[in-house]
Amino acid sequence: MWGVGNLIGPALGGLFAQLGWWRGAFGLLVVVGLVLAFLSRSALSHQADAGTQHPPLPWLSLILLTLAAGMFSVTSVLPRGLWTIGGLLAGVALMVVFVLRDRTASSTVLPKFTYLKGNKLKWIYLTLAALSAGAMTEAFIPLFGQELGGLMPLLAGFLGAALSVGWTISQLFSVNLDSAKAKRAVRLLGPLLLALGLLAYGLLKQQSADGWLVLLWAAILFVSGAGIGMSFPHFSVAAMSSTDDEEEGRKAAAGISTTQLIANAVASAFARILVNLGAPSVVDSARYMAFGIAAVALLGAIASFVSLRHSKPNSSV
Repeated sequence: MWGVGNLIGPALGGLFAQLGWWRGAFGLLVVVGLVLAFLSRSALSHQADAGTQHPPLPWLSLILLTLAAGMFSVTSVLPRGLWTIGGLLAGVALMVVFVLRDRTASSTVLPKFTYLKGNKLKWIYLTLAALSAGAMTEAFIPLFGQELGGLMPLLAGFLGAALSVGWTISQLFSVNLDSAKAKRAVRLLGPLLLALGLLAYGLLKQQSADGWLVLLWAAILFVSGAGIGMSFPHFSVAAMSSTDDEEEGRKAAAGISTTQLIANAVASAFARILVNLGAPSVVDSARYMAFGIAAVALLGAIASFVSLRHSKPNSSV
């Protein structure tokens, strides 16, 4: 679902830009969003149980999370230097306060047992967040394709989708893995492959790139996306299997999408900060973004290693 969505987005955006009607892409999103909202409301109304008591929304945690994402976004347009450092520190501080609040609140954004000592779920969520952050580079790859590779908007959009093509194709093969050892291996190798791919992508950036180099960028992005796709489904299963309690398992599954949304909001703003730090040089902007998100992916690999240490050696999750 996420891979296909990230595949269609850049390609469709490139098509609208090629036609000179880029605002139409946002209009289309509004229409599609309204249709999906109506369909979702209709579908959920049939599943709702009138006798079920739903916990209150974790308003304070949600406000803190929104403020953190907003701070990262605002930092991307602040003057470089102390303002940028201050904005980043403020965003990180708000994320820390969010975690402290969420772990003690009666109603939480993430499942309560995420914060229990010795539970592997927190490390699984952190790895999923790092993998999701890697996909956020797609927002800027078409720009670099146009500015550094001389691509027309439509082709630049397809270049941006290369990462998601790798994600989608590798996931189709990865879900068929049966061996517990293989599943554990891809959970560790996936984030590492993403980190190495983005590192190589940044190192190969140059002005007025030849066609063969642009194709090499696409191949590297494909491999980077394969790192996401090979490991993502197995982290999802590991999250859902992190508890024997059926109700808590459902909460853990719901937390996967929550983690992705949080990561998407924060990582896209962080990537924008890195791009702006490199300005006015487009090459530096591309490298800063690639290296910065590669570092995030490397942290995800470390979190993956820790989560595997908390798993039983012969366990498939």
